[in-house]
Amino acid sequence: MPIRWTHITTKVSDLSRSIEFYNRYCGLVLLRDRRKEGGSTVWLGYEPREGEDATFVFVLTQGEVTSRLEHLGFQCESREQVDEIARQAAAQGILVHPPFDLGGSVGYFTIIQDPDGHQVEFTYGQPLKGLS
Repeated sequence: MPIRWTHITTKVSDLSRSIEFYNRYCGLVLLRDRRKEGGSTVWLGYEPREGEDATFVFVLTQGEVTSRLEHLGFQCESREQVDEIARQAAAQGILVHPPFDLGGSVGYFTIIQDPDGHQVEFTYGQPLKGLS
């Protein structure tokens, strides 16, 4: 089996608050709660189709946040969806960069901040097709 990318892990100060953020803004759901097994991590991802396993997860671990990710990137279905995320984030005081169109391979995007200051980018028109 070839090596494949399966997860990213980051520390957060409050697991419940971060789970709610990533569910609300990114559509990620709780796939594994290791707290129930005495652990300190939760695994978030997209709900796999019936009979399939998750292929990539975002692992959150409870602890002191000593460094931040540059940003996580999520693709939206429309510019309007990017705008709506930015509107909600602005209302909550977590909007970092309002929607902006850089064109080319970057496209239309906004950046918001999670509860621990990690930045999350939402884009439209930033395809991964054709990368080499």
